[in-house]
Amino acid sequence: MEEKINALKEKLQYKSTRELLGMIGIHFITFANGKKGFAEQSDIFNKTKLISPQKQYTYLAGLLMSTEDKSEVHTTKDKDKDKDSRIYDELEDDVQEITLEYTKNFLGINTKLDSVDIKRNLISMQAFTSYFDTGILRYPEQTIDLIRILYSGFDSELEDLTGLVTEDYIAFYQLVWDTFETAMSSSKCAVENIKNFLYSLNPHAVDVEKEYERLMKFAQGSAGDNLQNAMDGLSTIKESLVLEAFGIEKGKSLLEIFGLHRQSRDFSYYNGKNPFAEHPLCWIDEGENLFIVHPQFLLNAIYNYITEILEKPQNKFADKYKKAKAETVEIQFLKFFKDLFGDKAKYHASVCEERGTKEHDILIEFNNYILIAEVKASKVREPFFNPEKACKRIQDHFNSDTGIGGAYKQAIILKKFIENKKDVVLYENKTNRFAIENADEKRILPIVLTLNQFGSHAVNTTLLLEKNEEQPYPWVCNWHDFENIIEILRYLNKSAQDFIDYLIWRIENHPSVLSSDELDIIEGYFLDSQLKDSIKKSAIFFPPNGPSIIDKIYFEKQGIPYGAYEHQVIKPNTIRKKKKIGRNDPCPCDSGKKFKRCCIGKVIYD
Repeated sequence: MEEKINALKEKLQYKSTRELLGMIGIHFITFANGKKGFAEQSDIFNKTKLISPQKQYTYLAGLLMSTEDKSEVHTTKDKDKDKDSRIYDELEDDVQEITLEYTKNFLGINTKLDSVDIKRNLISMQAFTSYFDTGILRYPEQTIDLIRILYSGFDSELEDLTGLVTEDYIAFYQLVWDTFETAMSSSKCAVENIKNFLYSLNPHAVDVEKEYERLMKFAQGSAGDNLQNAMDGLSTIKESLVLEAFGIEKGKSLLEIFGLHRQSRDFSYYNGKNPFAEHPLCWIDEGENLFIVHPQFLLNAIYNYITEILEKPQNKFADKYKKAKAETVEIQFLKFFKDLFGDKAKYHASVCEERGTKEHDILIEFNNYILIAEVKASKVREPFFNPEKACKRIQDHFNSDTGIGGAYKQAIILKKFIENKKDVVLYENKTNRFAIENADEKRILPIVLTLNQFGSHAVNTTLLLEKNEEQPYPWVCNWHDFENIIEILRYLNKSAQDFIDYLIWRIENHPSVLSSDELDIIEGYFLDSQLKDSIKKSAIFFPPNGPSIIDKIYFEKQGIPYGAYEHQVIKPNTIRKKKKIGRNDPCPCDSGKKFKRCCIGKVIYD
């Protein structure tokens, strides 16, 4: 792998910063005419063969900005012209190969590994790919709201540490976005004007010289200047514009935090500290302009930077911050539930079995159902590349008091206390007494809600969850998936009972659902008529690409027609059960031994 990475960095030295970053950025821009074209162009998987475009392009940009720039001295010989025209495809192929090398590290399964080792590798691989191969699944407006909700209450502390408050960071993103959007609009407008003029030329004109004179006058006039200015400003922002908007002190701070100069760095590995992810505005033109690959990268960097600054354990306000953040996340989830159920449900927060006992976050009574929701605001822990070390770290966090497994245990404690009792007395807000009548007739659904996105291990907890066989699996969902699920339910005119039916189906079929995104699953549940029958026969895998109904909803809210939407049937991705092998049958690994004396129990053929 190291050899492949070094070879890629060698190639990158001879690529122009602006050209390669522009190539990456073009994949995140939608150029389309008509509804169908927009729907296709807005899905980045239609524009590249990469398996995880956002993370892989981030990695490529990080490698580029960590190399010495030799592009000015690079000359291409005539015989190399064809190769040079394919260089971008080759670079993508190189990144794809390196990404797959990481996966091979976890999939290096052989018959000498026992079932425990295979399970360990699988846990580590899922965590690794979720952490490093999956982009943050939320829209810009959601990230901005998240920053305001979580962090504006600590503006004074943030200002002491960085000289800036949350609205400064948001305003900086907005400036970059507006500059980016204006440049894109100007370039499209300039091109359109040229196109319209060319169409106006008369190819059958008698006076050819007059038409030629018109063409030259147009080219030397404002149209040519407009196009040149648009192209010069495309995807860039001037340092002077930032300083003018924020003042010298704040402006320079923002540029220092999020600006990146290209120079030789140690960054090489996919799971290393990526300089581009932290500083996504790249200096070009001798320090006068910064290149904007896409404003979304900046917004993600802003959120991560503020989070890191405020969550440092050495901060004097660390305990106060941790408590306030947990309470804020609980309040937000309770708002989501109220949006979903309205006045048809009863809501209880900070629920205790008895005064002074361990409290539970949210309890909701709806018809003949009781929802017990435990909320966790802990962040995703970066997994190690070593499967053995990674697995232990993942398991420890998952089953800790702050993890998904810990939250599940809390929910089950309350579930056991309530079930099989006719009337149950509990306390909300720690001291206020309330009663649940006919509790023994109601179905209890355990739910774990998280601030952050935990990928595959949240969607399917079977590899990590410690549970008794008689207890149900939990439904696990993060902040923004929950918010988007409510949008989907409204768009499809689904009721609160439809949501409950979905929860029951998810909990009952939990081990058979494989995905990295809950939205793909709920989309399939409501839109794929074959799903409920298919899952009875085999496990179902929901791929992370293709059209998404939440994208359709989002773009329509922006006034952009997304085009005809058709849900892709997931039948080709059903996971077929393996043919049963008898204990005394020859082992499929061709060792010559019986199955029971060889690979049985290693989860390879059984």
